Amino acid sequence: MVLFQLSACGGGGNSIQAPAPQSTGSSGPTVAELTAKCQALTGQVIAGVTVTATTRIEPVAGISTAGICKVSGTRAPFLDIEVDVPDNWSGRYFQNGGGGFDGTIYSAYTYNSSKAISAITPIITKYGAAYAASNGGNRAAVPAQAAPAVWLTGTSQAQASITDYAYLSIGTTTTFAKAVVSALYGKAPTKSYFNGCSNGGREGYIAAQRWPDQFDGIVAGCETEDMAGQTAKWLQIGGTAGTPAALTNAQYTAAYQAAVASCDSQDGVADGYLTNAAACHFSPALLQCGLSTANPNPTLCLSAAQVATLQEYMAPMTLSNGTVIYDGFNWSDFSEFGGAFGSLGGVYAFLATGDQSWLTPAKQATFNPDTDYGTIGLGLSQLGIDNDLQSIAQFVASGKKLISWHDNGDNLLSPNEHQRNDAKMTAIAQSMGLADPTTNTRLFLVPANMHGAGQDVTQIDWPGAIINWVEQGQAPTQLTYTFPTSATASRSLPVCLYPKAPHYNGSGDITSASNYTCM
Repeated sequence: MVLFQLSACGGGGNSIQAPAPQSTGSSGPTVAELTAKCQALTGQVIAGVTVTATTRIEPVAGISTAGICKVSGTRAPFLDIEVDVPDNWSGRYFQNGGGGFDGTIYSAYTYNSSKAISAITPIITKYGAAYAASNGGNRAAVPAQAAPAVWLTGTSQAQASITDYAYLSIGTTTTFAKAVVSALYGKAPTKSYFNGCSNGGREGYIAAQRWPDQFDGIVAGCETEDMAGQTAKWLQIGGTAGTPAALTNAQYTAAYQAAVASCDSQDGVADGYLTNAAACHFSPALLQCGLSTANPNPTLCLSAAQVATLQEYMAPMTLSNGTVIYDGFNWSDFSEFGGAFGSLGGVYAFLATGDQSWLTPAKQATFNPDTDYGTIGLGLSQLGIDNDLQSIAQFVASGKKLISWHDNGDNLLSPNEHQRNDAKMTAIAQSMGLADPTTNTRLFLVPANMHGAGQDVTQIDWPGAIINWVEQGQAPTQLTYTFPTSATASRSLPVCLYPKAPHYNGSGDITSASNYTCM
C-alpha cells in the first residue's frame, strides 16, 4: 500500500468524522490476558481453518498506540487468511477484498526495507476495528498454486481454488475471523463492514449477495457488477491483438495526452489533469494519420483500423438486436492494461466454459457477442463469480448501507458500466419498497484516470464514510481524494456523488479540494 495524509473534505459536503475506538472497559480482558489468548490460538482449528501462527504486534511509536494480535490461518487447498485484533478493539469488524486473480493477502501492515513496520492500516489504528483479509484461495508466490495457471490443471484442488476465488473464500474468512475475535474477547463484533476495489469490489458485492446477515455496510469500488459484460468487452478489444488494428502502448499514451489537451480546461483550470473524463468527448477520429489534428510523429498517429479500435473502447457493446451488454470507457491511458485485455477475458471465458482455447489470441479474435456472451455469462453465474443485482438490491432494501465508487477514467473496468448496473440495482431496490435508494446506497466518482486510484484508505476515508453512515446515520455526500504529485508534494480533489465532478472555483490553490465544487 502507498500511504498519504488524508485531508479534510472540501466543497460543502458532510465532513467525515473519525469515530474514536471505544475502550473495552474494566470488564474487558487485560493486555496480558489478550496476549496469552492470542498465543493459545496457535495450532487450533477454527471454523475449518488451521491457525498456523500468532504474532504479538506491540505498539509502534508514531504509528499505533495499542498492541495487536495477528493471527495467520490456512485451509486446504490454498486459502491463507490474516486476522488482526487490536487491544483497544472498538467492536467493529472490517474485511478487505483482494485484487486481480488475488493470490496475496492485503495485509494490515506495511514494512520498510529493514522489515520493520512503517505503517498500519487506519482501519485498526484510527477506528479500532478487527481486520481480516485472505489470498482468495491461491498463492501467487508458489507457481504450482498460483492463479490462473493452477486453475488450468483440472484437478480437484484446482476446482476448489476456483470456488474459493469465486465466492467461498469470502465466507470462510468471515466465519474464521469473527471466531478469532470471539475467542479473544468473548463476544462477536457489534458492527461489520467489507471494503474492496476491483476484484475486491466484486467480492464486496458477493458478500452482499451471499452473506448479507454478516455485514452492516459495504464499500465496493472499481468494479461493474457485471463480469459477463466485462469479459465480453475484454475479449472484444483483446481480439485485436497481433493485428494491424492493435495500438502500441506509445500510441495509447499519445492518444490520451491529446484528449487531455483538448478537454483540460473543462473543469475550470488548465493543469494537465483530466478531472472529469466522462465529459471529454474528444474524437479518436481526429488522431488518424494524414489529418492536421493527428500526431505528426508517424509512429504515434493512428491508422483507420486503430482508430476503430479506440472507438470500440468508448462505444457501448451491443448484440445484433441492439441490446447493450457493456457500456464503453471514458478517456484514459489504456497503455497500462490494453495489452492485457485478451488474457484477462480469456481466463474468465475459460472459467465459464472450461475451454482453454479461449486463452489464445486466435480464439479471442473469433468472439461473437450473439453466440458467446450468453454462454459465458451462464457459466460465470453457475460458478458464483458474477454479481446478482437482485440480491444486491435486497441487501440495500433491507436497510444495510452500500457505498459504490469508481474512478472516472478507469482504464480496466468502465465506470459507465458500473453506473448502468448501479441504476438497474437501485431500480430493483425501489421495486422492493425502498422509496429513495439514496437513503441506503450511493455511487461516488473518484477524479482519477487509472484503475484502482483511491482504493488506499489513507487516500480516501472509505471506512469513516461507511462507519458514520451505519453508526451515526450520516449519509456521505462528498469525500476527499488526496494523492501524490511528486516525491514531496500532494494534491487533493473532491470525490463527488455521481454524476457530479469537481470544478475549480476560480481562485485559490488548485491543489486543494477546498477550492473545488462538485457540479
